[in-house]
Amino acid sequence: MVGFDDDLIQIKDRLNGPRSKRKVISIVGMGGTGKTTLARNVYDDPLIVYHFHVRAWVTISQEYCVRDILLSLLDSLRKLNDKMHRESEDELAEHLYKILRPGKYLIIMEDVWNTQA
Repeated sequence: MVGFDDDLIQIKDRLNGPRSKRKVISIVGMGGTGKTTLARNVYDDPLIVYHFHVRAWVTISQEYCVRDILLSLLDSLRKLNDKMHRESEDELAEHLYKILRPGKYLIIMEDVWNTQA
């Protein structure tokens, strides 16, 4: 990962710094500049794996559906089962809330095109 060492260290420091309610760290730039590679290196870093009890990765894209995002998050967390495919968005959100609430979690949201997503 040439050229991103300082960025990687800065993001890891922010994630492992003083605890707050929530942090949003945006990695922005033109396509093909290595944003996903940087995020993947943060996500897979042993210190991050140790520090966050729950980690999930979801791709949003320009066209998105909240239900699909919830299902993808549950799948990424390895908590998705066949019954959940028939549940409402509210029920899926409740499952996700119960998983995330007790500990520290890291969610990588890749390919987000707007803040409403």
